[in-house]
Amino acid sequence: MEKDLIDWKTHAWQDPRMAAWYQQRMVENRGTNRLKNQVEVALCAHHIAGNKLLDVGVGGGRASLPLARAGFDVTGVDSSQAMLDQTRAQAGETPIRLVQGDLADLKFANDEFDTVMSLNVLVHFPHWQEILAEWQRVLRPNGRIVFDIHSQDHEDAACAARGLPARPQDEDNFADYHSRIHVAELVETANRLDLAVVAVIPYNGGNVNTWLSGTLADGPRFNRLLSWLMSDSHLYEFVLFIEQEIYAHLSSRVTGRFMVVLDKRSDPDGNQAWLEHDTALNRVLDGPLDFASLAALEPSFDANWRERLNAHLDWPRNRVLLYNLLSAWDAFPAHLDLASFLDQRHVDALLTWRRQAMTDAATTRALRDLVALPGLNGWLRHQEVPLAGGLEYDLTRAMLARYFHAFD
Repeated sequence: MEKDLIDWKTHAWQDPRMAAWYQQRMVENRGTNRLKNQVEVALCAHHIAGNKLLDVGVGGGRASLPLARAGFDVTGVDSSQAMLDQTRAQAGETPIRLVQGDLADLKFANDEFDTVMSLNVLVHFPHWQEILAEWQRVLRPNGRIVFDIHSQDHEDAACAARGLPARPQDEDNFADYHSRIHVAELVETANRLDLAVVAVIPYNGGNVNTWLSGTLADGPRFNRLLSWLMSDSHLYEFVLFIEQEIYAHLSSRVTGRFMVVLDKRSDPDGNQAWLEHDTALNRVLDGPLDFASLAALEPSFDANWRERLNAHLDWPRNRVLLYNLLSAWDAFPAHLDLASFLDQRHVDALLTWRRQAMTDAATTRALRDLVALPGLNGWLRHQEVPLAGGLEYDLTRAMLARYFHAFD
């Protein structure tokens, strides 16, 4: 079955129409697409080493063409000639070598490249460890591998916290299969292949985040808020800040995807130290969480970071976005020491919205329970027509005023 899945994934993009659709999707500014593209391309560019680069699964060249234009010696390999044609069309006069081939059986010499990078490719294949071994082979000593993959740590932790069953990695469902790994597996594989873990960088970029399932940051209303990323530069910069300066410094549990950076050198002690740091971050994030405990583990969270966070929140839509994200904690004031992160004006706004939401929820529950009472339920019907729905606005206002003093 695994071979069938690999073959299906390998040949899925042979159709030129599919290749053209994918290329268009990668460059269009809609929803979180621009964000995903910027985050992923920037991560690749930041972590490459040396001058001679191999882009495996080059696709339309979105990660490697900017590097080729900057003067790097770039080779792109892809199983799909249609995707290579897209890259060639995008490249124009930019020099780039393009080769059709198998990502797990590269027709290159040992130690040929300074960096092997791959974007949105390894996420599709179950035999990721075999593929890494092949990439390691064509890499020079102390060279670098950069790739993204989904996080099983995220899936396990978020589903357990929400009482949900973890989604299986269903190899029978070819179209929806996505490879997910634990960072402990990554470290074990790195040790076996004489690779050193340089970094594991979580990012969201529009991917499914199980922590947000069923919260205010899930569904049509939140998607409507994200649609403003196209035209609201303040909102876009804030979401980019969340990606690059919050998620990127946290643990493998935080988001459903991460970028992996490995060097071709043996460092089992360093790999174990990295894994222990990731575990320590998870303990801190399990909370209660405050700024000092986070900053003690991650120096990136300093006074300047806090100042920039609060400056972003001066834009009203950014505060709304943060409030929606914080709803992933059912009782975030108890779990998260807001005052240690935020200026008091922002704390006051978020807690006011939280109290109002709790009041609304309590009112709604009370009215639903009230109209469900057998006697009242019958009284609020006329000729089998329910009348409660027509009274809900007046009843809600009366309850908010009398019992919650909401309009005082």
